[in-house]
Amino acid sequence: MSAPDDGPVRCADADRAIEAIRARGEDVRAEQVDRALSELDGDDLCDAQREAVERLSERLVERLLAVPERRLRRLAAGGDDAAVERSLALFGSDGGCEH
Repeated sequence: MSAPDDGPVRCADADRAIEAIRARGEDVRAEQVDRALSELDGDDLCDAQREAVERLSERLVERLLAVPERRLRRLAAGGDDAAVERSLALFGSDGGCEH
C-alpha cells in the first residue's frame, strides 16, 4: 500500500504492527500444531489431548510475544516510528508498509 508518488507509507501505529506480528505468530502456531498432531497420529488422540496441544501452543506464542509487544509499545509511545517498521521486518510481515 503506497501513497500516490509520495514514497512509502509510514507505519507509526504500534497496534497495527503488533497485530501483524501476532497474526504471523498465529500462522506459525497453527502450522506447527497441525504438524505435531499429525506426527502424534492425531486420529488416535482424544479431545483432551488435542486441546492440551492447542493450549500449549497458544501459551508459547503468548509468552514469546509478550515482552517484544510491551517494548514495541514503549518505543512507539516515545515516537520511535522506525522501531515499528523494524519490528514488522523482523517478523516477516510488512503490515501494509513499503520499505
